[in-house]
Amino acid sequence: MLESVPVSVEAAIYLYFVAVAAIGCYLHGRLWLGHRGRNRTSDSKRATTQTDEGT
Repeated sequence: MLESVPVSVEAAIYLYFVAVAAIGCYLHGRLWLGHRGRNRTSDSKRATTQTDEGT
């Protein structure tokens, strides 16, 4: 079995995991929102540049 670690070491490990998760969530959100924003602007540009072929 593993020996128990001091409380301060255990807290540092959990804090590290939380920090890595927070950075991952931040980067994921930034990429997702950036991709959404880029698609919105390209959709609006596409809508204004298309011509009405029905008439």
